[in-house]
Formats: sequence, structure tokens, C-alpha cells
Amino acid sequence: MGHIKLKLIWLIGFLGIAVSGLCMAADSIEVVRSNGSVTIKQDGTGEKGKHTLVTGPDGRAVVRVGKSGFIVLEKNTTIQVDRPSKTGNFFRQVTGMIYFALNSLRKSSPRTEIRTATATIGIRGTRFLVTELPDRNEVGVRKGNINIESPEGEFEIHRQAEMDEFEAFKREGEEAIAKERGEFEEYKANQQREFIEYKREFGLSENRMASFDGSKVVERELSEASKKDMESLESYAKDWLKEVDD
Repeated sequence: MGHIKLKLIWLIGFLGIAVSGLCMAADSIEVVRSNGSVTIKQDGTGEKGKHTLVTGPDGRAVVRVGKSGFIVLEKNTTIQVDRPSKTGNFFRQVTGMIYFALNSLRKSSPRTEIRTATATIGIRGTRFLVTELPDRNEVGVRKGNINIESPEGEFEIHRQAEMDEFEAFKREGEEAIAKERGEFEEYKANQQREFIEYKREFGLSENRMASFDGSKVVERELSEASKKDMESLESYAKDWLKEVDD
């Protein structure tokens, strides 16, 4: 389906547009590919203006966000994109699953944040997946690094690193481990205690993910489910993700 070009003006009030392959103004957003039900709503003017993008149960979309890069929306997803300002670029993911592929920024460039109900994610150029569903609240990093901050209070961070430590311990000698099983169990318990932290914010690097349950966070390697979701959205947006400078 060809693009339907529309020069978008920031109007006072509220405008809803159902789209399929809709191009929007360069300083806002451009839907470069879509399938099924995809709706864009515009609310507000000036620096307070924003777009709300919604995909239905059969919807999917690849969206160019000004000069920031691309976001890829899975079905049943809602996100608000604020009009860029001098203080930064802001996304508010209300629900659903979104793959972010954002360009690298200079040190002097405004901060880019993605906000969910459970976390504020600060980035400067990376690729990651944010899942905000009733039974699944996760952030997984494909490339680069992100910073995750609690909107209120501290996170209780559980890092699943004890098995990595166990592999290193095991390499010292299978026989020694067999003889010292009790010592290892104590060692493992100590490692588990050491990797529970209470912090307002923490970093997440490539091929790592964090799952949220209220203030409790479990950090670990990317799950197979997250990898498959990433691969599916990357495949859907592959022609545009080549343009990302990260």
C-alpha cells in the first residue's frame, strides 16, 4: 500500500486519525509501515503537544520518530510520544510491546527517556524491547546500554549471577566440588545474598534483561521468549532498522 502523505499541524484540541502507511511531519512521527488497526491521536500544542499511537489486536507498525530513530509496535500497544523539546525526548509506554532502535546522541544532546508504570529508562542510542503487559513487565537489551530508574522508592534488585560463578568454580576441578558440596552450597547462598541490592537506579547492558514485579526486579540473561519477540519485530522492520545509527 502506498504512503498517504499528510502535513501535520499542531492544532488546539484533539484529533484522531486511522492510518495505514501514513507519513507525518518531520519534527513529529512518520508511520513507514503498518498492518491492521493503527490509530494516531494528536493532543495539545507546542512543547506540551504529543501523539498517542495505538495498535489493535491485529495491528503492527514501524514508526520513525523525528531524528531519534524508530520504534516498532506489536499488537495491542499504546504509546505517547511527546513533541521534542530542549529538555529531552519522552515516550510514555502505556501498554503492550515495543522495540526501540534509537540513534546515538552526542553528549550535549537532550536526554531521551521511555517511561512506564514501573520504570524510567534513559538511553543515548541502543536497541531494546519494553514489554508492559498485565502478566509480563520486562526490559531486554539487544545492543548498547540503558539506565533504569524507579519512579518512586528503591528497587529490590536480584541478579542471577550465582550460576555463572558456579561454572567458574566448577572449572577448578570436578573432584574438588564433589568433595566439597557442602562448602559450595554455602558459597552459593553467599553469592545469592551478595547479588540482592537496593537501589533507585541501575544499568542494563547488552543481552541482559530485567523483569519487574512491583519494586522487585530480577536481572538475568535475555530469555528465549524475549529473543524471539525481538527477532520477530526486527524482521518486520528490517528495511528501516538499517538506517539506525547506534
